[in-house]
Amino acid sequence: MLAASGFFLLFRPIHIIAGALWFGSAFLFSLFIGPAAAKVGPAAGPLLHVAIKERKAAMWITILAVVSVLAGWLMWLYHARDAGLADWWDLTEAKVLFLGGVIATIAAFEGYHGVGRNVEKLVDVGDAVAASGGPPTPEQAGELQRIPAAIKLHSQVDLLLITLAVICMATARYW
Repeated sequence: MLAASGFFLLFRPIHIIAGALWFGSAFLFSLFIGPAAAKVGPAAGPLLHVAIKERKAAMWITILAVVSVLAGWLMWLYHARDAGLADWWDLTEAKVLFLGGVIATIAAFEGYHGVGRNVEKLVDVGDAVAASGGPPTPEQAGELQRIPAAIKLHSQVDLLLITLAVICMATARYW
């Protein structure tokens, strides 16, 4: 296994960069792109199609979340192994990092299931309506009402969870 300095020189930048991009993406989509697309309505369809289906934005955000969370857990476990789990767990820093890791893990699942998959469904429904050339069917109209509301709720919860995880990570050593 890598020496401690080499291990952290590898995993800490991966964790921080992936986490920063994940947080920034969640922030941008939750507070700006999602509300703007909702305000514009069906005219936002082509942009969302390109971002989600062609550029794979939801997939990349999920990858960033998973990479950040995995790198964080690996670093926590490395600390626990090096210090001895009982000694490491006695530190408040370890508990705050653990809490942050749990919150980040929940946020990653929330983001994938509540936001990413719903955004993909919304784009699929919008694409189907556009391809039909007519108005949405009653089922499609229902989905076009339900899905954006779910995305809004889940994206706000996800952003709050990521923010709490970042606060834990940023302040853990000062507790």
